[in-house]
Amino acid sequence: MNVNDNIIADIRQFNRFYTNLLGLLDKHVLDTGYSFTEARVIVEIGLLEQCISNNLVENLNIDRSYMSRIITKLSNDGLISKESSILDNRTKLIRLTPKGLALFDQLNEKSDEQIVKLLQGLSPMEINEIHASMLMIQKKLNMLEEI
Repeated sequence: MNVNDNIIADIRQFNRFYTNLLGLLDKHVLDTGYSFTEARVIVEIGLLEQCISNNLVENLNIDRSYMSRIITKLSNDGLISKESSILDNRTKLIRLTPKGLALFDQLNEKSDEQIVKLLQGLSPMEINEIHASMLMIQKKLNMLEEI
């Protein structure tokens, strides 16, 4: 498939714009002291409630050795606990500790506040247009993953 160079440039520009707008490249995302990737791992564990490292690697498409380092850091920081599975003691189940749950809640709250601030000043119609566009982009790009 041949995609117009201008389209590629515009998509890359939008990606840079949105990444910058959300502060995803900041050293510490949402003033938490954690990188975007570390925060994303915390959120994923919180959403899954209990998982194994392989779930995180697959869901977030992160290199296994990098994920291992993140898990070690989060464990050392007291945000996650690891315990052996009842079915297979070689498998470590990962879940958030109370401290991790508090950070998970903080990340969700700050993320929501960030979006509300982002949309401030827009009309309900403009917000609905942005929402519909985002849903369409997600739907179209998800179809590619299913192929």
